Amino acid sequence: MKNKIGNLIKQQNTSSVKLVGKILIGLFVLFTSFQSTAQTKKPNVVLILIDDMGYKDAGFTGSDFYDTPNINALAKQGMIFNNAYASAGNCAPSRACLISGEYTPRHGIYAVYNTERGPINQMRTIPIPNTSKLRPDIYTVAEAMRDAGYKTAMFGKWHLGNESSNTMPADQGFDVDSSYNVPSKEEMAKTNDPKYIYKITNGACEFIENNKDKPFFLYVSHHATHMPIQAREEMVEKFKDRPDGKFQSNKKYASMNGQMDDGVGILLKKIKDLGLDSNTLVIFTSDNGGLPQSPQTPLRGFKGMYYDGGIKEPFIARWPGVIKPGTQNNVPIINVDLYPTFIDVAGRKNKDGNILDGEVW
Repeated sequence: MKNKIGNLIKQQNTSSVKLVGKILIGLFVLFTSFQSTAQTKKPNVVLILIDDMGYKDAGFTGSDFYDTPNINALAKQGMIFNNAYASAGNCAPSRACLISGEYTPRHGIYAVYNTERGPINQMRTIPIPNTSKLRPDIYTVAEAMRDAGYKTAMFGKWHLGNESSNTMPADQGFDVDSSYNVPSKEEMAKTNDPKYIYKITNGACEFIENNKDKPFFLYVSHHATHMPIQAREEMVEKFKDRPDGKFQSNKKYASMNGQMDDGVGILLKKIKDLGLDSNTLVIFTSDNGGLPQSPQTPLRGFKGMYYDGGIKEPFIARWPGVIKPGTQNNVPIINVDLYPTFIDVAGRKNKDGNILDGEVW
């Protein structure tokens, strides 16, 4: 291209050369301006993480009992990953892997609270020491996205530390930290209404509204569908006369699952209403397998186990114009892949010396 422009200039008289020079300068200014504009329009990233939602707990994965219209619609609008896995069989280690981009032996969170469970005198090996806090020195995905120019926020379940050890979301790269705690057992005994579903959703929607003109990384971490199983009466009414499915039949769990789906729908509607769909990568998945009350047949096992029923997850990726809607992918992926994928989307390379165990998909 440069040779063609040079030959063109040589063939022109002085006035023509000046004209071509002005055109080239104009094109350079225009291109520079386009680059600058593009840099201010980095794609938003929204990660929706459901607590204890098993692979078979959604309509798009084959449930003939649960009703998840909003999640099903999201699946049609994006790509379904049929072989997506969590890095652990329960909450804390799986979330630690996701946020750190590292497998458990690096960050040290192997279990919830401790690894000395069951009759100690019958254990054939000494349990490995465990921590329940994500070390502050770990360079998290939130810190990486913030350093890439993103406004970062976390709403919902954290489960990776506490205020006394400076290991809360605000300490780990999130500009907005709204890690709502589950109500106490006493509070839950007084009501069947898991209000935290809407508290988390409404907070996330407000964050999107306030940051719609700048790139943002939003982590929406629902407490549902974790125990205790509870739902609003109107949702329970919806399922009370529903015939049992082939494998699933717990109507109260179906109600809670349906209420969680409502929360997802409200969030997706906010993204659409603000015209952010085409510039937003939305990921929907879960932290580990389903509860024993929700059979994952034909998968074996459930939450806490390392059979497929304990670590295989529903997984959807939607990004209009980039990801073709209504498609499926059978390549195995795991949640440590999210960190390198997100920073790749943000146009950022991994920090020197920072170890990431996942790959960009």
